[in-house]
Amino acid sequence: MSIISKDRDSNTKEWIKTLFQSYEAGLNGQKDQPIAAFRKAAFDQLMTEEFPTRKDEDWKYTNVSPIVKDAYKFGTSNNLSQDQFDEFLFEGLDAVVVAIVNGVLDTNLSSMDNMPEGLRMMTVADALQNEELASKIHNLVDQKGGTAKNVFLRMNRAFAQHGYVIVSDKNAVVEKPIHFIHINTGSDEAYFSHPQMFMIGSKSSEYSVIESYHSTNNDAKYFTNAANYIDVEDNAHVHHYRLQFESKSAFQITNSIAIQGRDSIYSNYGVDLGGKIVRNNISTEHMGPGVNTYYYGAYLGLDDQHIDNSTFIDHAVPHCESNEVYKGILSDKARGVFNGKVLVRQDAQKTNAYQQNASLVLSNTAIMDAKPQLEIYADDVKCSHGATIGQLDDESVFYLKSRGLSDEGAKNLLQKAFIGDVILNFRYEPIIEKVLSMVDAKLSKK
Repeated sequence: MSIISKDRDSNTKEWIKTLFQSYEAGLNGQKDQPIAAFRKAAFDQLMTEEFPTRKDEDWKYTNVSPIVKDAYKFGTSNNLSQDQFDEFLFEGLDAVVVAIVNGVLDTNLSSMDNMPEGLRMMTVADALQNEELASKIHNLVDQKGGTAKNVFLRMNRAFAQHGYVIVSDKNAVVEKPIHFIHINTGSDEAYFSHPQMFMIGSKSSEYSVIESYHSTNNDAKYFTNAANYIDVEDNAHVHHYRLQFESKSAFQITNSIAIQGRDSIYSNYGVDLGGKIVRNNISTEHMGPGVNTYYYGAYLGLDDQHIDNSTFIDHAVPHCESNEVYKGILSDKARGVFNGKVLVRQDAQKTNAYQQNASLVLSNTAIMDAKPQLEIYADDVKCSHGATIGQLDDESVFYLKSRGLSDEGAKNLLQKAFIGDVILNFRYEPIIEKVLSMVDAKLSKK
């Protein structure tokens, strides 16, 4: 069993310390700004924590040692042409675009000046100077979420260069989403980036945020460490998309931590097609009755990809519902992980919680680890979970072949339908079409 040794942990902390000291030295007149204290507090906490190992229960299936062994630098901008950038847009999707290349904001490719009515976006640095927003931000970062030893959250806060706060007006229903497009081009040196978002859905509002991750070089090696904090106030609905199409050598760790007020809805939609090692931590705490939480996840792993989805839903109050469905396909030497926990506390009567994970494992060398968990302390509840791991149905393959499809064509069609069952829950047709076309392209390369 591979773990991070004490020596390696010390070496990792050394380059982190050196990099942060370099950052502080370049602050000049910004040292007294709230953002500097915000980052410094995270750095100080980071220095007292250890990186998780496979001895830690929450990380037992995912070895992060290959991720943190490199002394990363900050990425540098790579001037993409408009034509190059347009390849990563979702055709037909009318959205506010925020373009981030190698972790650096590209204002020329972005359209942040075109914000729809009812929605505001500002930097974390600016938001921390507003007393009300600063209070919300600090409350969100104090949330522990569902994963222990999550040092990556502190790393994100310490090093995020382009953190944003998105706030809706009360009662505003905003149809136009904000689309954060992260593009990595690779370089000779290992680099990392720290996307950071605070999403605040004010009372009785609704809006959508999309974060998608792409690479112009499928061999590029880099590390993306993203953190999302979501506050869904009473009767609000926040739609959150995370679409991951990283290079085959990339590492990604994502944390999404949500709290929900009375009668609110939080919908999380995730897709993982790329990456070498990917770990997604998603957690939601119910703060008032009448809450609905939806998690939809789809993943496709080939070669030696490792894709880990760890979810946690805290039913802390009565009369709430949650529904999570994850489906994936694994082949070659790929490994998938689903570690889903639902906690129903003693006072959370009338809870309705549903959890399903289904995976197709198409080779003898592919592995799927499924660990669904229900921890229930209330007696008047409806809770169920299931995990299935199987192969393609031979009769279905035979039927499609009898209708003129080749063996490969029949299998690809069934796999696309299997994973498409989750993707069809997505809200925007251009996203559905883009994701399904990329699934089809990846299946065709098998």
